[in-house]
Amino acid sequence: MSEANARQQAGDDLAVIRRLMEDARETVSNNGWHLVLWGSVLAVAEGFDYWAESGALPVSPRVIWNTALGLGWGISIPLRRWSRRHAAVDSSANRILAAIWIGCGLGLMLLGLCGARTETLPGPITPAVMAIVIGTAFFASSSLCDRALFRMLAVSWWALGSAMLIWPHPANNLVMSAGLILFMAGPGFLLSRRAGKPARMELVA
Repeated sequence: MSEANARQQAGDDLAVIRRLMEDARETVSNNGWHLVLWGSVLAVAEGFDYWAESGALPVSPRVIWNTALGLGWGISIPLRRWSRRHAAVDSSANRILAAIWIGCGLGLMLLGLCGARTETLPGPITPAVMAIVIGTAFFASSSLCDRALFRMLAVSWWALGSAMLIWPHPANNLVMSAGLILFMAGPGFLLSRRAGKPARMELVA
């Protein structure tokens, strides 16, 4: 390879690295705001659900969850469109992450609609199953952005879900609400704050 070709190749490699770093920044920022949104919405819904089930809140749990899910998807869909429209690059990582988390969200909806609401899935068990599904989504996302943090969050969700399975209790809704703030909304806010800083992107397991 001639010296000119070597310099051209080096320049192309640097351009690819810059695109990957920009892709990673977009991935971290966009995913962070979605985590803040869903962590906050679901945490409030879990708290209201507990109070409704205990009789302290004269509202049907079905109304609470329908409102929460409608609000979450109603904001999430335009947020996704806005982030893609304003992205600095056409981010394949963001598309993969969107598929993972949309699948997670739809899976959780099916658990709620077909399990908890029909009472085939006992109420105290539902938050535990939800926590394990969320942990799996974090683990699946860990190879695309912030590997160490996402795997730590996955382990935290699995541990929380396992504990709630071992000790089922009506107050598990409140435990789940705290978990959503600590292990989803909080980390999501930190990720979104790092949007303008270099971020690691790893495409291998």
